[in-house]
Amino acid sequence: AASIVSAAETACDRMGISSMGLYQIENPWYYVGGTSALAEGALDVICDDHSRYVGCVNMGLTRLAKLQRKMRAQGEFVASNQFEFSLTNRKNAGMIDACKKLGITPVCTNVLDGGLATGKYTSTNPTGGEVSKGENDTGPYAVRKLEKLDALFKVQAGLIEKVNRRIGDRLMKFESGQAPRINRDITTTQIAINYVRAKGAVPLVSVTNVKMANELLGCLGWDLSEEEVEELDKACKASGV
Repeated sequence: AASIVSAAETACDRMGISSMGLYQIENPWYYVGGTSALAEGALDVICDDHSRYVGCVNMGLTRLAKLQRKMRAQGEFVASNQFEFSLTNRKNAGMIDACKKLGITPVCTNVLDGGLATGKYTSTNPTGGEVSKGENDTGPYAVRKLEKLDALFKVQAGLIEKVNRRIGDRLMKFESGQAPRINRDITTTQIAINYVRAKGAVPLVSVTNVKMANELLGCLGWDLSEEEVEELDKACKASGV
């Protein structure tokens, strides 16, 4: 428990703040004492005002449920659990639903699956439109892998026009000058990000340049419809994702 508090203190010091809004415990299996020690440490972090809320990173469902019960018994709760999930890597789809049932916010990382989920790389365009590095350069992904995802990428690209049209119809209902400023140049990257949101998770997107920042801003103000999410789900299953 003491090591959790110490780690939270170090995090605050590193950021030059006295308290965080959310502190997530990494490597939750590492701490001696099991779930009881985790709960004790998490409660101490909150009581000592190092963070208002405490979450976990990559905690398994059984242990997560047990930790939540212990936290609830003390009047607090596990706020979040962070793990990987994307349109092309849906292995943790069940964890999203489980977290919601436990009252825990699922926070998803690698939501673009290293670039694969952007739909930028396809079997007919394996380099993603980038300049080839040489005669044998076939891009970052095996063509065979991209071929399996062709059906998904086709649906993903097809949704661009549908979403743009829906946004346009919505904005037409506003009086002149009253319409909100919403992106009307939807990209497959933005569809991939908002797919994670539509599943009920918080996408944690790494922004390293202005282009990615604009991509992220373009996700605001619109959502995928249930029908559009279902289309993507079916395409994922057909592609073996």
